[in-house]
Amino acid sequence: MKLKQKFLFFCIAGSIGAIVELVTFNLFYLIGFIFVLSKGFALLIALNMNFFINRKITFLSKGNSLKKQISKYIIIYSVALFVNFVSSLIINFLLPKTQFYANIAVISGIIIAIPISFFGSLLWVFKN
Repeated sequence: MKLKQKFLFFCIAGSIGAIVELVTFNLFYLIGFIFVLSKGFALLIALNMNFFINRKITFLSKGNSLKKQISKYIIIYSVALFVNFVSSLIINFLLPKTQFYANIAVISGIIIAIPISFFGSLLWVFKN
């Protein structure tokens, strides 16, 4: 599969993950969890889903060692999640405290972390 196709599939999987993250974030936030906990839980749920979609569809890496991939994935996504989380917190700190602007902060964190997760997955985690 060509790099453009992999990136397209990665973006589709990421879009599904982003929707899951946003829905989950809003559910937690609306029921009264603070921003940090809502964001953290939403990231963990979306992260697990994205791993399996990317492993089986985007990078076609089904035959490789699941344990090795999970270890590498945790490292790459820890970096991406850290960037995602910190950038979301910074943006949330700078914006007014409303549901709308909290979502702007969450979306911004997702977008900023995309290159880290894609190239880390492509070049290391799911490399055949």
